[in-house]
Amino acid sequence: MRGGAGRIGALLRKVRYAYERRVALNDRIDPKDLIRTLSVEELCATAEDYYRKIHDPTPQMTKPFAFLQETPELLHRMGLIISGLRLGTTMTVLDFGAGTCWLSRFLAQLHCYTISVDASRTALEIGKRLFRELPLLGGTTAEPRFVLFNGHTIDVADESMDRIVCFDTFHHVPNQREVLREFFRVLKWGGIVGFSEPGRGHSQSPQSQYEMRNYQVLENDIVLEDILEEAKAIGFTDVWLKLVCTPGLDLLWEDYRFMTAKRRLPDGVRSHLIESNRQGTVFFFAKGSAVPDSRSPVGLAHRLRPSTTSVVAKRNEPVSLKVSITNTGTAKWLHENTGDYGVVKVGMHLYDANRTLVDLDFFRSRLVRDVSPGEGVEQQVTVTLRERGRYILGVDLVAEKITWFENVGSAPMFIEVFVE
Repeated sequence: MRGGAGRIGALLRKVRYAYERRVALNDRIDPKDLIRTLSVEELCATAEDYYRKIHDPTPQMTKPFAFLQETPELLHRMGLIISGLRLGTTMTVLDFGAGTCWLSRFLAQLHCYTISVDASRTALEIGKRLFRELPLLGGTTAEPRFVLFNGHTIDVADESMDRIVCFDTFHHVPNQREVLREFFRVLKWGGIVGFSEPGRGHSQSPQSQYEMRNYQVLENDIVLEDILEEAKAIGFTDVWLKLVCTPGLDLLWEDYRFMTAKRRLPDGVRSHLIESNRQGTVFFFAKGSAVPDSRSPVGLAHRLRPSTTSVVAKRNEPVSLKVSITNTGTAKWLHENTGDYGVVKVGMHLYDANRTLVDLDFFRSRLVRDVSPGEGVEQQVTVTLRERGRYILGVDLVAEKITWFENVGSAPMFIEVFVE
């Protein structure tokens, strides 16, 4: 550790010397000049130095709720990037430039496996403390991992990540092409990398100049056209963006009525949207196309055909039913997964003769295999009723810990059961 600290100290002395020379010549700091002057390793050293000097990391650990003035925007962009990543439970997500790992913790709360990557060892230690001191409600799906980044390569296996998130980080990266290649290497086929970054002119804002001058941290401009050209050359395919609307715009009642009646944006709203998307971007690259699966409710749909709509049974004796099932959605149904997350099963609700719900989770039967979109499967199920009377079984599919299919638009089937 002492040797590592000595190397960082030597690098920082070199960085500060370079800064003193540059600032003496030109008080405005150009990020391109900074990239030419300092190596990747030197910029990694400034990141470590930044976190080592923090006496109380509480504000960094409590993001996005640390400061009232930044919370609305952080929450807005968090929502956009989580939506655009098309996450599913138990996906492995690499949080690149995780800092104190506050976003990693929220991703873990969504039951994703998280790998927090950062160039600062101190930041990652603060992140470990965050997970210890603010444990996840309901426990962890898997223990989080913390990986130190050397500025060039990410220490994870090829094609091992479902998703990568880069939240307010890529504009700190001097070697963007090299890092994009690493993203492509570690992503699975069909994987997605999502970015939430500032936009054009970021480097010349007062805050950016302050950060570069005082902390020697790179605050680069993000020009999406340039990054997209690099990404496509590397092999990324699809690209899409989320519309950013910086919080703070109050929509007047007159503007609302104009917008809904005319189906056009008022001039003030249109100007706000344009400026919001110039100042910040939320964008995504995909490594090929992927078929979604039942770890998310998106794309879940079925058609059910029971072999009968009524049956006579004896009390306490099993009765067998056959159900033909077709996947009419766009998502693959999983028949097994860690913690049962997203596992699709035939499920039944039990109702009395008056259609009053008696037991929502009356029955489950696991599918025997994965079922892809367009495929069908027949399922033999056996149920037992304990009391005499007339009952109704509501037959549906359920993606465990995700949703009942009825809740996302599929029609359940009903079987009347007379128990003697």
